[in-house]
Amino acid sequence: MTSTNKRLFITGISGLLGNNLAQVLKTEYEVSGIFHEHPVLMEGVHCRCCDILDEDLLTRIVAEACPDIVIHCASWTDIDRCERDPAGAAMRNVQGTRNVVRAASQVASKVVYISSDSVYSGGNGSYSELDPPRPLNCYGSSKLAGEQEVLLARDPLILRTNIFGWNIQDKASLGEWVIRALAAGRRLHGFSDVRFSSIYTMVLAEILGDALTKNLVGCYNCASSTAMTKYAFIREIARGCGLDDRLVEPISVDDHSFAARRCKDLSLSVDRIAQALSQSMPTLEHSIARFCLDWHDGVAERIRQGQGLSGKLIAYGRQSINAQDIASVVEVFSSTHLTQGRKIPELEATLCGRVGARHAVAVSSGTAALHLACLAAGVGPGDEVVTSPITFVASANCAAYCGARPVFADIDPRTYNLAPEHLAARISEKTRAVIPVHFAGQSCDMAAIRQVVAEAEARLNRRIMIIEDACHALGSRYRDSEVGSCRYSDMAVMSFHPVKHITTGEGGVVYTNDDLLRNALARLRSHGITNTPGELLNRTDAFPGGGISRGDMNPWYYEQQMLGFNYRITDLQCALGCSQLSRLESFRKRRRQLVDFYNQSFQGVPHLLRPFEAETCDSNFHLYVLLFDFVRIGLDRRQVILSLRHRGIQTQVHYIPVHTQPYYRQTFGTAWGDCPEAEQYYRQCLSIPLYPAMTDEDARKVVREITTLVTRGR
Repeated sequence: MTSTNKRLFITGISGLLGNNLAQVLKTEYEVSGIFHEHPVLMEGVHCRCCDILDEDLLTRIVAEACPDIVIHCASWTDIDRCERDPAGAAMRNVQGTRNVVRAASQVASKVVYISSDSVYSGGNGSYSELDPPRPLNCYGSSKLAGEQEVLLARDPLILRTNIFGWNIQDKASLGEWVIRALAAGRRLHGFSDVRFSSIYTMVLAEILGDALTKNLVGCYNCASSTAMTKYAFIREIARGCGLDDRLVEPISVDDHSFAARRCKDLSLSVDRIAQALSQSMPTLEHSIARFCLDWHDGVAERIRQGQGLSGKLIAYGRQSINAQDIASVVEVFSSTHLTQGRKIPELEATLCGRVGARHAVAVSSGTAALHLACLAAGVGPGDEVVTSPITFVASANCAAYCGARPVFADIDPRTYNLAPEHLAARISEKTRAVIPVHFAGQSCDMAAIRQVVAEAEARLNRRIMIIEDACHALGSRYRDSEVGSCRYSDMAVMSFHPVKHITTGEGGVVYTNDDLLRNALARLRSHGITNTPGELLNRTDAFPGGGISRGDMNPWYYEQQMLGFNYRITDLQCALGCSQLSRLESFRKRRRQLVDFYNQSFQGVPHLLRPFEAETCDSNFHLYVLLFDFVRIGLDRRQVILSLRHRGIQTQVHYIPVHTQPYYRQTFGTAWGDCPEAEQYYRQCLSIPLYPAMTDEDARKVVREITTLVTRGR
């Protein structure tokens, strides 16, 4: 699912599915909804009372909400009640659906209809969407008739499903009933001749989120990819919750008296939706494991208290802005310059003082800084630039921008940085520059890299520029130097994106100790233009009286001496940067406290590998990356990410190896297998939250939830 500001409206928000969908999707959408007989209070969700049979009120409420998407969950789901009152079932499940579709059409909303596996006959199982629906009871017939109403809506999506989850009301779903009964020591009966492909509501919500992102239209079975009997289902929940499954006894559905006929095999084929979403559907075993894990974590109680799944979201990275930062930016609004003013050289001078470089050229982004560094280094068509595959794509794109060929050298499996021995093997007679990336804040072994490059220069009899990508490493030290000092390089680049150590909103800088490089960078960031007297070429036009100082120049005169770019940074951004730099040491101290806590907490946790820290580097951690043995944990990375997200913890993957990206494979012929160490790292890596504004409780929650997932797995 991708972040969006779209509005989502849920009918039946007090019901099992409606509530659980709201809990998950409220992190991605602005959610509102309606209940009828059971008022609910949900954090972050606007709920109103409305009967879907009251078409006028329903239409007004939907119009006021003006949703992009309406998810219709409200219905009668009690199969025997529908059988005893078919007219009531038709009113709720058919007429009510008709009203919802009409209300949605007034605001051009997409309609998602939650249908049922009961539209099938239940005789053979493994039903696909191509199988003709033949419901055995009134409930199934009414849901099928509801589908026909929804097909009249705009871009309709129909999901045929069977669910279990957590009620916000004081009543129990099938899964909750099992837990309560077994926890009380009561014996249960489970139908050994009834099979289904039920799915946990929270898992269904994740899949629905993906379906909405891809704007799926049509009718899909949306259930687990495997099936089991209800007897086996109950025993699986018992084992997952640590309850006595010996209390569960098998019986036949034929031995139980129901008002409505029951289907014996409603297992569903989910191939169509899996193909549409380009992903495998979860197994029923996985759904049960997630359900049990949430029970252990107290999700059911939090939902009933209206707190939802997670409360606030702990991001993987986030800026820290205080009153001083805000005041510094506001002050610029009262000045004469919002851009190209005095705050830019002030930030550059402060940065130089921090890292120990002679020059700093501030620009609009870290990507712009990398591009200009390559241009200043003379990178062009026919050249090669060697960098790491474990980085953001900009570290390689900057070479491609110049018409050069990016080349990838594999990483050190401990530090995840470019390995000097692999670098040596990648340097050729075409190599113009090397871009080591100080990943996650830990400096590359720059002395070794400098030595590799020097030996290659002597062998090839040509200059090879070293450009440090230090976007992750402001405040880090290597040996006895600050990262950014350019002691081992020609230039170093940093980024001031909001998730970095300090922020200017967007912004970046190139450091250098070389006067000529500094002048080239300054011209390149501003269209290739200069009006500095000593740099001007057309002396006669510039100095009509033959002088050489600025006072002798024509006051309007400037020269474009190269093809440059508008990569300037503003005074507003630089004012924020100066204020943030004054807080860097406090940021650094807090990051170190969090890293030390993580290191201690994750020590000895099975199937996790903590970050390695080289003795030569004092890292100001930008990222805290754990390696997970997902196979032994019993959950794949997607499942872990989504499970943590629904517990209020955002994680991220840093990074997909650049050489595996389609653009690089198609343009430069790179392929999986080029950098085995990087690819193995990628299969296991996950960055967890790390930023100065995190509280101690935030950090404890991150450790608690990750440790729980890793130790319990499936």
